[in-house]
Amino acid sequence: MPSLSPKSAQLQASPIRKLAPHARAAEARGTGVIYLNIGQPDMPTPPEMLAVLHDLPLNRLAYAPSEGLPEVREAWSAFFASWGIGFAPDQILVTAGASEAITFALSLVAGGGGEVLVFEPCYTNYLSFAAQADVTMVPITLRVEDAYHFGSIDRLRATITPRTKAILLCNPSNPTGTVYTEEELEAVARVAVENDLFVICDEVYREFVFDGGKVRSFTEFSDLAQRIIVVDSVSKRFNACGVRIGCMASHNREVIDVALRFCQARLSVPTAEQLMVVPMLANGRAYSEHLCGEYQGRRDAVFEGLATIDGVSPHRSEGSFYTMTRLPIKSCEDFAVWLLKDFEHEGETVCLAPGEGFYVTDGLGVDEVRLAFMYDAETLKRAMRVLGAAVAAYPGRLATASV
Repeated sequence: MPSLSPKSAQLQASPIRKLAPHARAAEARGTGVIYLNIGQPDMPTPPEMLAVLHDLPLNRLAYAPSEGLPEVREAWSAFFASWGIGFAPDQILVTAGASEAITFALSLVAGGGGEVLVFEPCYTNYLSFAAQADVTMVPITLRVEDAYHFGSIDRLRATITPRTKAILLCNPSNPTGTVYTEEELEAVARVAVENDLFVICDEVYREFVFDGGKVRSFTEFSDLAQRIIVVDSVSKRFNACGVRIGCMASHNREVIDVALRFCQARLSVPTAEQLMVVPMLANGRAYSEHLCGEYQGRRDAVFEGLATIDGVSPHRSEGSFYTMTRLPIKSCEDFAVWLLKDFEHEGETVCLAPGEGFYVTDGLGVDEVRLAFMYDAETLKRAMRVLGAAVAAYPGRLATASV
């Protein structure tokens, strides 16, 4: 029997999606499942995007240019300009979502054995992207007690090795909802310059900052101009995850030229989906900023609901539409399976994303979960009541929350 490659063993099952069979089985039994595990917006895709798809004046769908259709690159450039971010169309490559952009970025700056610093808990798929690129992710561990902020520049400096090639930062953060402070961003910039590193900036949640705050883009740091690789996507800001259109952008000509070779190797991004995003990139900023208020109300519903659960001291998400929280549970993975196989409250249960899969470091996050705010506030309040009843009833509940 032939064996698979060692690299294939490094790919973990997604903590976001691997419980789907249990959720489907619960629904087949007649139990309602409230899905808190996945960042799939519940609101309609803008009609402007769907109208493009319905009215495409094409008699055949040919390959698009590997770098992306010209009008799409121009639309991305205009979108960045609306934020005061200056990327010319030829400094932007259209990708199959932010996922492909991050995989390309990791491959071209650190592929083949380099190291990239990442703040954990991090977006779980970073780990799979890194495995595909033969990149070692070096974690800087953040704690819920610190609202998942790292604070000191010394923590960054202590992780640098001769193999370190880049720092990867998601701001606002998936999975924690953290919005990094000016001081933290300046620390990342200083360490990058001191150690001749790239900074890969995942800014797909740029609009979603709560309580009147705002996010600062790394593109504002002039001394990082040749070190920055920005990753972006239409998925969440325009409720269009299935379109799978993102981009990577850089002022570094070598980065764009080498990344284009990756783009050429996969031929192109789908033509129709690229055309769909043009009207919203050109004129959709107000639409996505309006969503921020909706998500803040949902954040409040989740936070207030978690605060009523005995043994839970919730983290108040500052942005994106996620939060991580610690539960008084020994293994949240076992708990998440139990919720779907053996529990219901008033005919419903919840599907969670266990926290362990969001950590690089083995053994961390076992008592944490990530929650996504993908329902209206009233439904989320109900979900928190279901979760509270489950925590109280769970046989593996700890007597007090771990600290």
